[in-house]
This record gives sequence, C-alpha cells and structure tokens, in this order.
Amino acid sequence: MKRTTLLLDPGLHTELKRRATAEGRTLTEVVGHLLRLGLQAASGVRRGRVRLPSYDLGPFLIRPSERSGFPAPEPEAPPVRGAARAEGSP
Repeated sequence: MKRTTLLLDPGLHTELKRRATAEGRTLTEVVGHLLRLGLQAASGVRRGRVRLPSYDLGPFLIRPSERSGFPAPEPEAPPVRGAARAEGSP
C-alpha cells in the first residue's frame, strides 16, 4: 500500500472523520472507498437505459407540413382592471 499526503479542507476532514466513526471504519478505509466510487463514476460507468412508455395516438388530424390546416391564433384579450384583487376587497 502506498502512502500519500492529502491537503483537506477542515470541514471535509471533519465530515470524513464523522463518517468513519459512524461506520466503525478507519479514516483511510473511508477515503479509499470514496475515492474508488469517484473514480468509477468518472470512468463512464453508467446505469442501464430506462424504457419510457410509448403510446399510439392514431393518425394526424391535420398534416403538420400544411400550415393552412392549423387554426388561426385567437387575439389576446386586454387585461381586466382589478382582476388581481382578492374577492371581497373593495
């Protein structure tokens, strides 16, 4: 096993020591385990693909390539004054 020196942020060192104590392991074991997990994640190990449901909605009701088949947009109505007030307020 190789020895090395790590310069750790005090908060990170405290968290690692807390985790080691909680798990009943040494600081070396916890750091080694977390480094292995980080290296595995960085090496491109990915979880499998998720299959999403697919639905058949039938044929198109209008042809998407023909813009004339789309209904014309309705003009926006001007905002109603006082609509934002709560009910019962003057």
